[in-house]
Amino acid sequence: MTNIDIFKQQIQEMMNTDYPSFVEAFVSIETGETNKEVLETLYHRYMDRDDVTLLNEFFSK
Repeated sequence: MTNIDIFKQQIQEMMNTDYPSFVEAFVSIETGETNKEVLETLYHRYMDRDDVTLLNEFFSK
């Protein structure tokens, strides 16, 4: 098993355990935002929109 496989498995487990907190942590890391209320608002806005992804379109094939 490669490191990528291990990381993917760990990330998937975090997503399965508490998806809202996973998204909020991801957004916090990427933006530097630490206010829990702001992160919760951003999570709900993210979930309300089908056209928003957590990764930039740059990573699309």
